[in-house]
Amino acid sequence: MNLDASLAEQERAWNARPLLRRVYSEWYRAIVERLSAVHGRSLELGSGIGRLRDVAGDRIVLTDVERTRWVDEQVDALHLPDADGSVANLVMLDVFHHLADPARFLDEAVRVLAPRGRVVMVEPYCSPVSAFFYRRFHHERTDLSADPFAPDAATAAAPMESNQARPTLVFYRHRDELLRRWPGLTLVEERRFAFLLYPLTGGFSRRPLLPTWLVTPLEVVERALWPLAPLLAFRCLVVLERRG
Repeated sequence: MNLDASLAEQERAWNARPLLRRVYSEWYRAIVERLSAVHGRSLELGSGIGRLRDVAGDRIVLTDVERTRWVDEQVDALHLPDADGSVANLVMLDVFHHLADPARFLDEAVRVLAPRGRVVMVEPYCSPVSAFFYRRFHHERTDLSADPFAPDAATAAAPMESNQARPTLVFYRHRDELLRRWPGLTLVEERRFAFLLYPLTGGFSRRPLLPTWLVTPLEVVERALWPLAPLLAFRCLVVLERRG
């Protein structure tokens, strides 16, 4: 399936599933709250169907690796078109694990970000529980044995290919190597979350498993489960900042 057709399916799921919209809108708000206020433009990479604009408005430039009807610009995250030190924010939701060469992207982020500019992302996290479900019930690859920073021929083959384990490998299991190789970046925040509510939405591709009336009680349960995030989390939020 090509990117345009895949995004059209996502848009249909978005319009039909209020619980999915609620969960993702909360993630978008978390991203917007963490944006840097330094001078420069802010780009969302891999904007998909462009729903970040519902929360961020016109302060974000929507981009994707292919020109689609949902975005403002066609931008390759591995070859950013911006001048050195000119970007305030690079935003990604479910994009980092699709990158064919994460090291190349991190090089580009260091180059284009202004001092105190940020990369803000929400990505899959592979806890013992979520890795089990990702491998058995999700169509995307989950390979925790992969080299965290090496180019990936499989993800280079098509925009929708990925390795869902990549964020866990780069920002958690090999964090020391990340910070050693890219001293221009500092990790200012990481948070693991999404224990029950997100998987029960069914995401964009599966039938929802949760009636709407259970959402509020489950939000209470999720807060109580916070100390178990390393064991249960399905998602992580990561904020990198360009050193001044």
